[in-house]
Amino acid sequence: MLWLVTCCNLASGQQENLPNPVLSEQLILTHQDDISATLKLADEIRRFQPLKFQQLMQNLSIKDDFTIEQQHLFNFLKGYGYTFRGELDKAEKQFKSILASDASQLTKFRASYTLVHVYAVKKMWYEGLELVATNIKTSTSIENSDYYQAYLITTIIFYKNMKQYDLSLHYIKELSAQILSPKLDCISKQLALEVKFYLNELKSSDPDTAIAINSCKKTNDIMVTSIIRVYQAKAYLAEQDVNGALDSLLPYMQELDSSYYPELITGVNNTLAQAYWQANDIASSKHYAEKALLSNKNNNNVNQATRTYQLLYQIAKTENNPSSALNFHEKYAELERLYSDDIKTKNLAFQLAKNKNLVQQNKIDLLNEKNNVLAAEQALAETKIANRHLVLVLLTFIIVALVLFALRFWRTHKRVKELAEWDSLTGIFNRGHFTQVTNSALKYCKNAQQDFSLIMFDLDHFKKVNDCFGHACGDWALKAVTKACKSIGRKNDIFARIGGEEFCIVLPSCNIDVAMLRAEACRAAIEDIITDASGCEFTITASFGVTDVKRSGFDLDKLLADADFAAYASKNSGRNRVTLFEVPANEAEEKLDSSWSYS
Repeated sequence: MLWLVTCCNLASGQQENLPNPVLSEQLILTHQDDISATLKLADEIRRFQPLKFQQLMQNLSIKDDFTIEQQHLFNFLKGYGYTFRGELDKAEKQFKSILASDASQLTKFRASYTLVHVYAVKKMWYEGLELVATNIKTSTSIENSDYYQAYLITTIIFYKNMKQYDLSLHYIKELSAQILSPKLDCISKQLALEVKFYLNELKSSDPDTAIAINSCKKTNDIMVTSIIRVYQAKAYLAEQDVNGALDSLLPYMQELDSSYYPELITGVNNTLAQAYWQANDIASSKHYAEKALLSNKNNNNVNQATRTYQLLYQIAKTENNPSSALNFHEKYAELERLYSDDIKTKNLAFQLAKNKNLVQQNKIDLLNEKNNVLAAEQALAETKIANRHLVLVLLTFIIVALVLFALRFWRTHKRVKELAEWDSLTGIFNRGHFTQVTNSALKYCKNAQQDFSLIMFDLDHFKKVNDCFGHACGDWALKAVTKACKSIGRKNDIFARIGGEEFCIVLPSCNIDVAMLRAEACRAAIEDIITDASGCEFTITASFGVTDVKRSGFDLDKLLADADFAAYASKNSGRNRVTLFEVPANEAEEKLDSSWSYS
């Protein structure tokens, strides 16, 4: 879950003497008369009392006699307010203006690591990585330990959300070496539990969970405590303990709602909806799923929205409401694709950032080498013979260095290209590259008046494999299926993974008879896969659908839709079979003649 704002901008609230959780109106009015004191108070309570924070900011907004320093702090707090309310474009603009201003280094540092959070929520991963690199350099001159620790927290969470858990652990260790306030101790424990959860190491009975909750209770940090409870509930659900999950959240709903943070509330509602679904309480599950949609406006959190629509789709199917089920499934499929693309974008951004750092470092190395060459040439002017020998050596060294640099750059570029075109798990085309290559093949076959066939197949009961034997076993199955089908085909066939367990084979210049034989061969090869090597015993089968351009035309979307329709017919007919797409009777005369029947 992307709850970065929970841990951003902690520094001004690090002091041991925290403001009283309930402020009297008289105290607020007193601070309104003193701009500096009011700004300081707003900075201290912004996370713990968001409504009071908004009230103070409204009172400050009518002031027109700020000093330069006060104005910069007020601008920072405005940016924080935008971030908390999810107005990310305004927040980005606000923080960028601070970075471009004459604000103090400390204020810019706070704006910079808070902007990292904004970039993370907006999925601007490359920009976030560049800013993290800048913050790492700036942090060496920051003497305020509170802000330095807040920067560490932000960096940890940013890398965690990029799924770079090794880097997160590195900075968690650095944070642990600091002298932490009670609030940061609470945050660090929550982060450690979260990383543990992503590594599938968190158990519902883990004693660290209770320790973390007690630590956060001491600081009255409702938001972080709530995050820990959600992860505890998810651990219960992973162990099929529905009552444990509900008991982890329901008694604290008022406390959770008081956080006023949409992503947290969405996560809580999604977790409760899933718990009630596992308990077969459809009404309650639907209630909390719909609440999750309301709190996740515009599907800002794609991962949460994906989970919500998937569950609503399952509920609609259970309620025998096909119209709603189709609507929810379409939204779920689109969000699932966006989430998958986001992961690829993260990986690509990380590789690009690494490549940029490598290029910059090599430029520095080359400049250093050039300086060394000039110094050497000047020193070797004393003897012509020595000068000639040394120049030859240096030129050779530079050429080798350039060649090595070019080779390394080429390899990195090749790797980035592979990430963009190939499915990293199976080693075959991904959907984007498949679409590009197939459209080119379609155009060629159409102009050359050649046959063109398409096979689509979907693994049967693949979700059960993941659920029963784990995702590692599921990944093994996907690779085994790919290997089995690749061994049968031609070199010029187009083979791609276009979905989770959905594959497509394009056969240029092949008629429908050959395509059907090929599909049957693939089906048999998949069925014959021996799964002992995976460490588990299970059966792999697939349902196939086959069509060609004489049935579906030269439009790729139509070919895919018809092949998918045929594959769906295979599933309805008992699975593990091949079905040829049959043109509807009202279209058959227009698309087929008797020579293209298949028996």
